[in-house]
Amino acid sequence: MDEAIAVNIPERRYGMLADILTEAVLTATDGESAREAALRVAYTRGETLGSAERERVRPGRLGAERGLSVAADMLEEFGYEPERTAPTLIRLRNCPFHPMADKAPELVCAVNQAFLAGYLHGLGSDKTAAVLAPRPGSCCVELRGDDTTGGRPEAGGACER
Repeated sequence: MDEAIAVNIPERRYGMLADILTEAVLTATDGESAREAALRVAYTRGETLGSAERERVRPGRLGAERGLSVAADMLEEFGYEPERTAPTLIRLRNCPFHPMADKAPELVCAVNQAFLAGYLHGLGSDKTAAVLAPRPGSCCVELRGDDTTGGRPEAGGACER
């Protein structure tokens, strides 16, 4: 009897993380820390990707729900395994930078957050934010609409994996 076996391996994007960190090292300015440079590059990368997606999709004005719907396609493509847990909340079941995030969570999670925040900005989704919200076994970032917590969520905070 032949049995089919399926294996699902979470997608990883080490090359993208390495590219962001390499560009940060090569473009760091005087007085800019390596971390600041990495966050700058990650945000810019996300913003460029979001702008290109906005140009391609031409979604018009984006409220929180529609902005998250448009973002979900990119999240899926990049291996985040997005889960829409509420109309204005997307949790990410996979971290494309794991296990690097386990080795340096403060840096890697912040780079991830900056990348996703830049993407949302470039997309024109100003009613959403990428927020650090660490949960065991998942990505440290989630995307929230401005009405998820009774106001625009604050980006930032420590990542405790």
